[in-house]
Amino acid sequence: MRPLPAVGVILLMVVSVAAPVTGFAPPAQTAGGSDQLPQVTPVDNTTNHLAIPASDVRSTTYNRSSIDVGVAVAAGSSDLRSDYATTTFERQFFQQDSETARDRLVDETLTDIESQRTSLEQRNEAAIQQYANGVITATEFLRQLALIDAESRQLATQLDRIRATAGTAPDYSLSPAQRFRLENNRGVLKTYRGPISQRISAETAGETEPNAVYVEASLEGYMLSTVSDGQYTRETYLGQDREQTAVDQFAQTNDSLGAVNTRAENLYPWLYSEQYPSVQTYGRSAIYQIQADHPNGRLTAYLDGGTANVFYETQTLDLTTVDRSEVATNVNQSVRVRVQQSFESGPLLVTVIDNSTGSTDDATVKINGKRIGTTGTDGALWTVEPRGEYTVTAITQDGDRVRVPVSGSV
Repeated sequence: MRPLPAVGVILLMVVSVAAPVTGFAPPAQTAGGSDQLPQVTPVDNTTNHLAIPASDVRSTTYNRSSIDVGVAVAAGSSDLRSDYATTTFERQFFQQDSETARDRLVDETLTDIESQRTSLEQRNEAAIQQYANGVITATEFLRQLALIDAESRQLATQLDRIRATAGTAPDYSLSPAQRFRLENNRGVLKTYRGPISQRISAETAGETEPNAVYVEASLEGYMLSTVSDGQYTRETYLGQDREQTAVDQFAQTNDSLGAVNTRAENLYPWLYSEQYPSVQTYGRSAIYQIQADHPNGRLTAYLDGGTANVFYETQTLDLTTVDRSEVATNVNQSVRVRVQQSFESGPLLVTVIDNSTGSTDDATVKINGKRIGTTGTDGALWTVEPRGEYTVTAITQDGDRVRVPVSGSV
């Protein structure tokens, strides 16, 4: 049996308060931004969030997924191939009669997974650029993200099965190099899947009701946000803040996880005042994950050691915790439409009220001409606010139409 590696714990968790770390000076954040500055936007009374710089935004729209047999078949086919590859590995692993043969099989399998992971990275980058440049539609872009999400989860499952299989074999353990490779891949794959991408996959397969998603894109990143089941969900990726070949700034300090905490607290001060997050690193990938359930919801953010910036982030917020203010109202002879906003690309509440009875009214809501949804019997619809100026239009069942121009959050 190979002795356990003496390289320390590969996957670490920190939950105690970290003092400022010697040798690490967090980059200062400025309003203008630069290649070395994070685009984490302050939000009052809740967690800050990652955002595409306004000057980089190339496209904004709303999109609603629908059943897509092609996407569902592609995802299912990929799932079958993944299951086959995993069961084949497990069978062959236990058929090997030496540690050397097992090592060779593990290395070959990891190499294959790394090749597929690289393909996912390239597809993700290509899809972002194609959508930002108008080559593909928002629907096509989201379906690409859904497929990448599904395949990322499948590869992660393969990695888990490799580790589990090796762990159950008598007189065998993974080498330190294999453990690092496995963890490196786990870390990278986590940043190619998210809650909204996963939901879109379920929507295209007909497993859940479609929901309006607000989409923003730059040449190197995207932001998806939606409201469903009483929660606002946000998923943001900024490729320019991920430098895989750069020197890991956190690893150059005497306490890399302490340095990550110092940096993250600078970016998310409200979070650290409410709930100290866990910090986790993945092998030598220079990917550092911070995660916390806080009073308003949950934050998961990934910092890159090369840039010391957040390059991927997912958030959920309970709608009952969102601060909002009424910004616009319009009324005709039949109905009154009220719009309440929270923060840019954050939750937006549209309420339709019958003037004669004072009760809520059922209406279809559009933003900038895009159908978002219906208020239902309670007269209220939560959705996501777009950037800049926009117009909310409510159309009642009787055909009454009320337009509400809104200047947008500042």
